[in-house]
Amino acid sequence: MAQWDTILFDLDGTLIDTIDDLARATEQVLAEWGFGNADGSPVHNRDAYHQFVGNGIRKLLERAFGGKLSDDELDKAFARFIEVYDAHCADKTAPYDGIVPLLDKLKEHGYRMGVVTNKAEAQARRLAKKFFEPYGFCCVYGSAADRPNKPHPQVVQMALSDCGTVAERTLFVGDSNVDVETAHNAGLVCGGAVWGFRGEEELRRAGAEILLHQPLDLLQVLEI
Repeated sequence: MAQWDTILFDLDGTLIDTIDDLARATEQVLAEWGFGNADGSPVHNRDAYHQFVGNGIRKLLERAFGGKLSDDELDKAFARFIEVYDAHCADKTAPYDGIVPLLDKLKEHGYRMGVVTNKAEAQARRLAKKFFEPYGFCCVYGSAADRPNKPHPQVVQMALSDCGTVAERTLFVGDSNVDVETAHNAGLVCGGAVWGFRGEEELRRAGAEILLHQPLDLLQVLEI
């Protein structure tokens, strides 16, 4: 076993590919607010949504609307998004190839695991339960009104406490610069999930100490 006994994962773009369901909900809200295309085609393509996500749903919507909504209207659009997405958050979402065998191996070797994401916490827990309940995650933390989002380290510190470990024994795995910054703010090494939404260049620029091109690469890093 390498130096870590606990792995904290980001969710969207790391464990599961959620982009199609996020894009569908956003496009519906855009249309309802009068920002949709007349022919019904998407306002933004799939690649654009890879850049919109990462800082929570409110920021996703702000980006998708091009900053054209007032704070009050953005609040209403956020509430509507949650309604739409909650009903369809698992329509096309699924774990990335290699994630299930990775988690099987980590569980077999006694690693503690948890999730720290900027996804709304209710949806994060729902999806984690749907796809990963057998793995006994120590915690699933998402975005909540009473605490700051990543890259603030607070939720990572909460997760460390839940997992009964410390920063020096924990590896953070995520796909974006937000994840790298989160890990570093909390004193953790970051493994960059190159397969996710943002890709290798962003992870390198952000300073990820380890680059994982596919999920099972983590087993080599951990020497298992």
